[in-house]
Amino acid sequence: MLFIGGMGRSGTTVIERLLNEVPRLLAVGESVNLWKRGVRDGERCGCGEPFLSCPHWSAVGESAFGGWETVDVHRMVDASLSVDRTRRTPGLLLRRDPGSLSADQLWYLDHVVRVLRAAGSCAGPGTVVMDSTKHISTAALVTIDPRLDVRVLHVVRDPRGVANSRTRAKPRPEAGNVAMSTRDPKVTAARWVTDNLGFELLARRGVPTLTVRYEDVIADPETQLRRIASFAGVDTSPGDFDFVSGRTARFSTPMHSAAGNPMRFDGDVLELREDTGWRNELSAGQRRAITMITAPLLGRYGYRFRP
Repeated sequence: MLFIGGMGRSGTTVIERLLNEVPRLLAVGESVNLWKRGVRDGERCGCGEPFLSCPHWSAVGESAFGGWETVDVHRMVDASLSVDRTRRTPGLLLRRDPGSLSADQLWYLDHVVRVLRAAGSCAGPGTVVMDSTKHISTAALVTIDPRLDVRVLHVVRDPRGVANSRTRAKPRPEAGNVAMSTRDPKVTAARWVTDNLGFELLARRGVPTLTVRYEDVIADPETQLRRIASFAGVDTSPGDFDFVSGRTARFSTPMHSAAGNPMRFDGDVLELREDTGWRNELSAGQRRAITMITAPLLGRYGYRFRP
């Protein structure tokens, strides 16, 4: 399993779409939101089909549970809101084995693991499943389960770009164009610090982790994709990256992602451009505030105080 972690709006969905084109890498979207948006609400899978009508997810539900109808989905949604929370992260980082988890945590984790393992099994031998939930709490939880071989792809983006993106009320076409939530830039900046520190702590705990900057993937996608695939344990050949030409990606593999950024529906051709709108869209005061809040980690990830 490759867990794609980091702050929301850090370009993780772009990276997930690119990796889904590489043989033996399978994107499943956000496991934390699968229960609410997919199983309960029947929103569209990344392939375009309603979740419960998607042949891939129907096969996964049958393999994992004997059908999605057997799952107590309301309990799973409630559990995702109580078990898989940022405030639970410190306690989860201290735990090393399933015996240290509560009954509710074990019940929730078991369902998540069964879905991830079934997704890989249905896709074929040797498949590496990619969960793009991003949450540090989810990453800390799944690394406790011995049934999963978890490697973490820690995605980092300039916090000013992340904060600006979180101010945009982007519509979700799979949910009747209901807008994604927005957040104050200073709040986003604080979360950028705590979330990235959380993934650093997870790495220090011994979880295999590769840190990749979103900006580097956009600048040289083929090199970074090869690097990530190698880290995930996937052997590749030169032709596996022919879908990328310069900064243009052409997609032909269905992406069965349950929940995620709406850009997963943006068509079969993607121009890889760094979003630098924050330079003009954020006020000078907002840029200064974000820079000061994130200053302890800016240099560590190669970002300048004055871009």
